[in-house]
This record gives sequence, C-alpha cells and structure tokens, in this order.
Amino acid sequence: MEIYDISDATRIAEGAAVQGTYTVTCTAGSNVFVSLNVTQRVSEGRIANGSYFKQWVCEGGEVELDYQAVAFNMAFDEGPAVISGFIQECETEFCGTGTNLPLQVIQISDEDPDPAA
Repeated sequence: MEIYDISDATRIAEGAAVQGTYTVTCTAGSNVFVSLNVTQRVSEGRIANGSYFKQWVCEGGEVELDYQAVAFNMAFDEGPAVISGFIQECETEFCGTGTNLPLQVIQISDEDPDPAA
C-alpha cells in the first residue's frame, strides 16, 4: 500500500475549501483508509486548515482519487501549503499499523474561471 502523486490544490468558493488528486496502490479486497490534512499560514501568522477522509474496498492496483478539504477556521489563500496524512490497509480481520506520510509542500491556486481562454 502506498500513497503518492499528491497534486497541488485549487481553491473552491474563494478558499472555503481546496481540491486536488492523489494516487494509491493497494491490495485487492483490502479496506483502505486515507486521511489528509492541509495547513496554510494565511496572514499575520494565522492558520487555515482542513481535513479529508476516505475509506473504501480496494479493487487492486493503482487508483487516482480526488481530495477535498473544507477550511475549518479561515479561508485558504493562494500560495504554499503543507499536506500531511495517514494511510492504512486492513485485510479481513487484520489491520496493519498504517503509515504516516511525510510532509509535502503543495501550491494552492485559484481555478481558471475561463479555461477555454
């Protein structure tokens, strides 16, 4: 089990949330739990943060999934942020200890309002 290729994020609703993608490899038939946390210093040392959780039964191999993290206390701004997280894979009645993801710097940007331009 592995999580990788965590993308930069796009602001939703003027920073009320952010969204992006990530890729997971896992064993067919296992239950997978992913938790991601996005944290960003926004202004005067204040922190915007949000979390994402997903649990599913793996079909095996590699899958790309979307993440969406809703801001808890302050809106996200454009600019750098840190994403961290945890992944765990459970086989029938046994759950491994899981893996903490290393901190990763991502960029948050506004969605292009007119992608055809």
